Amino acid sequence: MKRAVPAIALSAAGLTWLLHAQGVIDTNPATRGSTPAAAPPAGGDTSTTASPPTSEPSQTTPTTKPAPSGNRTVDGPVVQTRFGPVEVELVLVGGRIADVKALEYPNEARRSQFISEQALPVLHDEVLQAQSANIDTVSGATYTSDAYGQSLQAALDKAGITQ
Repeated sequence: MKRAVPAIALSAAGLTWLLHAQGVIDTNPATRGSTPAAAPPAGGDTSTTASPPTSEPSQTTPTTKPAPSGNRTVDGPVVQTRFGPVEVELVLVGGRIADVKALEYPNEARRSQFISEQALPVLHDEVLQAQSANIDTVSGATYTSDAYGQSLQAALDKAGITQ
């Protein structure tokens, strides 16, 4: 009995630490009960759990917005993943991809925020280099990478850009 109490206490402390590390428990009063902003941080999210992503776009349809100075902005559809929605916006100049932004990305859990911060800049740079949706998956951000590519391809199709 003397060993059971410390063992239970250490197990509870370890479980609490693990839940904090995974973003399940949030002790920060500033973020508790709030939803993070939808703009991408300096850098994408998804976990590498074995469940397949939901790759069906939501009811949102891609939109095209004319922008000043001959640039075109095209939004891709929202693609749902098990960790949250992903949506990209393309900025096209003369038929070339000038910029791509993640309008929505998984960011509910702290782990998702961290993964998004790491993966989104990599995906952004790959799109600008490849000038297409033919981009590599970011390790550790498989679901986000796949959904990012799907939204990107739909935006390119909407803009009439062929590869």
